[in-house]
Amino acid sequence: MEVRKPKDMSKNEITSTIDSILGSGSLCKGSIRVDGGLRVDGTIDGEVVVTRTLTVGREGVITGDVTVGQAIVGGKIQGTIRAEHQLELQSGSSLEGDIFTRALIIEDGVFFEGSCKMSRGNDSDA
Repeated sequence: MEVRKPKDMSKNEITSTIDSILGSGSLCKGSIRVDGGLRVDGTIDGEVVVTRTLTVGREGVITGDVTVGQAIVGGKIQGTIRAEHQLELQSGSSLEGDIFTRALIIEDGVFFEGSCKMSRGNDSDA
């Protein structure tokens, strides 16, 4: 399954495939690391590290800090998100926590409580 890539990634372009899935009704307690892409339709209670794209479906819930290449969020996250390239918050999603990223897309109907720090391509904060 391919997901769209941000337009401005040029040399740092990442392939956006889903390598692992946490399905609906699943619960993961503890840290999870995926070298590639991850889709979450269940619940994760712990830190999430994904080297490429994290996709959180409408039923997906993450409680913990998230570090990713890029993220597409349709569900709920409570925790700090560090997205190296881009974070997209889709309509109906909820984020309670701080954001560190280069590019941010927030659709109408998103609940966001926290702060956001945008970095330029050369900054190391994101």
